[in-house]
Amino acid sequence: MTTAPKYDVDFFGDDFIRDPIPRYGEMRELGPVLWLPQNGVFAFPCYQEVVQGLRNTAVFRSGRGLSLNEDYNRLLVGSTLNSDDEDHDRQRAVTAVPIMPKSLAALDEQITITAEALADRIADARSFDAVSDLAQVLPLSIVVDLVGLNDAGSDNMLTWAAAAFDIFEGSNDRARAAFETLKELQKFLQKYGRKEALKPGGLARRIFEVAPKHGFTEAQAAQLMRDYIPPSLDTTISATGFAAYYFAKNPDQWDLVRSDNSLIPNAIEEVVRLSTPIRAFSRYVETDIEVASVTIPQGSRAMMIYASANRDETVFENPDRFDVTRNVRKHVGFGHGVHACMGMHLARLEMRRLFEALVTKVKHWHLDGTPEIAMNNTIRAFSHLPMRITPVK
Repeated sequence: MTTAPKYDVDFFGDDFIRDPIPRYGEMRELGPVLWLPQNGVFAFPCYQEVVQGLRNTAVFRSGRGLSLNEDYNRLLVGSTLNSDDEDHDRQRAVTAVPIMPKSLAALDEQITITAEALADRIADARSFDAVSDLAQVLPLSIVVDLVGLNDAGSDNMLTWAAAAFDIFEGSNDRARAAFETLKELQKFLQKYGRKEALKPGGLARRIFEVAPKHGFTEAQAAQLMRDYIPPSLDTTISATGFAAYYFAKNPDQWDLVRSDNSLIPNAIEEVVRLSTPIRAFSRYVETDIEVASVTIPQGSRAMMIYASANRDETVFENPDRFDVTRNVRKHVGFGHGVHACMGMHLARLEMRRLFEALVTKVKHWHLDGTPEIAMNNTIRAFSHLPMRITPVK
């Protein structure tokens, strides 16, 4: 048995968030299991330990909440992400089915039309912010209609989604502010968490139609509405912004995609691998366990660092290189196992249709200023990404 090496850097600090890639490399060099004293958590920065930990749901538990703050976890428990075993399966049966591939086929035409209109606007504008003018547009348009919240809910979806990811740190200013923001979401759910208060045909209303069949009360069904806010937005927005950035930095890869549109789905997976929108999630350690010769005691928190695992040199050759032809089947950018991202199929479909439209309109991508990283504890994304394109003539 060995003691976990210490990595005495704040994983959720501003400097780390702005420039995480070298720090992930430092963590992997130290070992597969680390102790982060500034965050009070064990960390798994290497691929093998992350995947094995995510598969071992008997020890690494989600049902106690994923935040490092146990007080905050009381607000989180009740969603599908923050559940285990039969509770998780029952909740996912209500919330996941409508956003699985077969169910999404009915939305494909709407997504395609919206994506093509957006690509036309980008081509006409030529200069734009690739966050507000590109990455956010399609997810917000589709999800607002798809979920069917009233205006009071749809106007706050981005704010609630960001807060839902900030809260996982549990102690810094961002997490405390997120806790207050999510109290507002709770008030919204209490007020509008009723079938008759939601738009007909939306996923939120469907919850109230299906949930009783699985033994949920109306109050519990209202909490399940949370499942459609963060997973439906932030992963797609983050990855779309990074796609524009990577294609600007690697014009040869855009040329490959333009010459062979069949590469688009794989290019999306490579974007997700390299950007890894959700940096990490923690799990509650149910019982003492030895991982890589390090004993992790019961009651601890173990953090699975997806973003570092996706750059593990033992799994991905030249992992920092953006390569749209890479075999990316093993990436954990959408998580892994029973808690894999519920919104990943919607994210893939939206991005695929968007970039199928963009390859017909955009010849080259160009950075048109200094990008700014969004300061969020968990989501890696741009807050501002000035971009210019050379249109296809």
